[in-house]
Amino acid sequence: MKKENSLKKEILLIFISFSVFITIAIGTISMVNFYYSKLTIIKHNQKQILFQIESEINDFLEQIYTLSFYLKNNYKENSNLLKNIVDTNINISSILVLNKDGIIEDFHAKTNLNIYKGFDYSKQDYFSEIRDGKIDYWSNVFLSSFDEEAAISYSFKLKDKVIVLSIKLKEISNFISRFKNQDGSHMIKVYAESGIIILNPDNPDLVLQRFNQKREKIFTELIDKQKPYTFAIFHSKIFNENQYATYTSIDKTQWKVVIRESYDLILKSLRGIIIGVLIIMIVFILLAILLSLQISKRVFNSFDDLQETTTDIANGNYHTQIKKSYYEEFNILLNSFNKMKIEIDKREDSLEASLSSFKSLFNSTMEMIILHDRGICVDVNNVTLEFLGLDDKNKIIGKNLIEFISDDYKSLLKSNYNKNTIPYEFDVIVNNQKFTCLAQDKFIELNMKKLKLSTLIDITELKDKDKLLFQQSKMAAMGEMIGNIAHQWRQPLSIISTCASGIKFEKQLNTIDDNRLFENLDMIVENTQYLSKTIDDFRNFFKADKEIVDFFVKDSIEKVLKLLKSAIQNYNIQINTYYTDEIKINAYANEFLQVIINIINNSKDALQSQSNEARFIDIKTYAKYSSCYIEISDNGGGIPDDIISKVFDPYFTTKHKSRGTGIGLYMSHQIIVEHMNGSIYIKNIEMEKFSKVYKGCCVTIEIPLNGVYTLDFSI
Repeated sequence: MKKENSLKKEILLIFISFSVFITIAIGTISMVNFYYSKLTIIKHNQKQILFQIESEINDFLEQIYTLSFYLKNNYKENSNLLKNIVDTNINISSILVLNKDGIIEDFHAKTNLNIYKGFDYSKQDYFSEIRDGKIDYWSNVFLSSFDEEAAISYSFKLKDKVIVLSIKLKEISNFISRFKNQDGSHMIKVYAESGIIILNPDNPDLVLQRFNQKREKIFTELIDKQKPYTFAIFHSKIFNENQYATYTSIDKTQWKVVIRESYDLILKSLRGIIIGVLIIMIVFILLAILLSLQISKRVFNSFDDLQETTTDIANGNYHTQIKKSYYEEFNILLNSFNKMKIEIDKREDSLEASLSSFKSLFNSTMEMIILHDRGICVDVNNVTLEFLGLDDKNKIIGKNLIEFISDDYKSLLKSNYNKNTIPYEFDVIVNNQKFTCLAQDKFIELNMKKLKLSTLIDITELKDKDKLLFQQSKMAAMGEMIGNIAHQWRQPLSIISTCASGIKFEKQLNTIDDNRLFENLDMIVENTQYLSKTIDDFRNFFKADKEIVDFFVKDSIEKVLKLLKSAIQNYNIQINTYYTDEIKINAYANEFLQVIINIINNSKDALQSQSNEARFIDIKTYAKYSSCYIEISDNGGGIPDDIISKVFDPYFTTKHKSRGTGIGLYMSHQIIVEHMNGSIYIKNIEMEKFSKVYKGCCVTIEIPLNGVYTLDFSI
């Protein structure tokens, strides 16, 4: 058995969880905010320093370029120009003038340990790079031959000579040495594009060693991977810790100026703040728990009072005294319960009266009402007991209702157990007598259980009436056919009579010869064969259909027109047919013929009573929206608007009693709608013929092209 949860525990847990969650969320957000604020400040400071250093280096380089431009325009051999430049510029330690072969032609240095004119410098980068086609060239750090100190060179071409400026970076080094981190280490390093260290205030020996860090993470994780002024975190082998750094690139020399700070030190500086926030969070959580317990205690007391009140009401004790709560909302709720218990007391009396009324209503309907669970009877009304010939509900309750159903319909009833149904028919056997019932089933929920409510109506008498109407329709159609036979036979019989009388008369006068005799006999034989064929045509019409067949609508209509040809011609009626498609339907062919005959006979009778000189019947067929349409129109004057809606009712007719029974259109409607799953409707129209407008009516038949139709041959 599943254990029930405690509302009190859940509310207390929600209070505490919510308080802890809010505290942790606020604390976490605060710590994250401190972290990103710290990084934002560091980013801003480092970018500002980089801007200063970049500006300082560009100014320094600009001085060198200005000096080189001056040399290009003013240098002459054996002049004092080199000496003056070296002596007056603290950043220039020496100037070499190399001829086209790399041999020193002229030079001046502040100190000269072992360099003389005639020395070969053709293998030095600052000469070979210019010789290979470059306009100017900045070298990496090298040990100066003049003073054995670290220096870089700037060389450029002057006609067929190469001028080499040996440059000290002491001024730039002093400038970047001013920027230090919290741990006393220097913030700035300068690298050549190749990865060789140019300036490193923390370890100048690495500069003299021409140390290359191209494969270190400062290049792989920062310089080669990120854009300038983009920050990255990487591990430094030199400092053996994580670094938080960015860089900028000097356009003229492609030097990389890196500014960095210890990432571990950044986190360490935040540690005190984080510890403080954690302490505040713990204190706040404890206070929140205490406050939650206090509030919960008051709320739970009100819940206990509310539970006690509702239990008393549920047990039927409507006179219990309701305690006042500390909270106004609970007092409002308790007052509502007080009103509710008064209303419940009143409604109990009302429900008892309603139950009595429902039982009376349940047993006073015309329909049979059966309440069952998958065919097992739960309850029935008195009408059902009377229909089944029982005097006590206990004789049917608990029994399987399928016992009363005809074997032909038991599978249908079982298939309907699991669904709501539209009205359907089945046969019931009561005392060995068969009754036809119309039923509809709906699911209802009663006493927390899903049951089926079935309503039944005995339609046996209605079915018998339909059989009688169908038989009368057949008899009426037979009468129409006999009249048509009379029309068809009149002329052939007249010819036979004339031929026979002629033979007899000529025989009496003894004037007949063999040729004349054979001619008259052949004519008699021809007309008797015509009469025999006519009998076969009309006999086929009255055959009962037992199977659904495929047939062409056009062929069936033409067959009807052939049967009615003589009767139509007698009244000077013109038939116009419009077959737009070769339409084939699947249905009962003779039943379809009867419908067409009934409609054309109605049009014929309407036209017969009109004084129109021209009488027309138009027949049109076409397919649309997966259905076959047949439209039969006439100019017989139409049907009065006040009765047009009744033409498909049984026994309704506008003809004289001697000429109509009122069941032709009714049976046509039954055949099309009930047996062919189609529809039939009639409307008044105006039709134009030979520039003249006539009033008439149009009957439209719609039959699905892919339907499966059923027909009850018992009627």
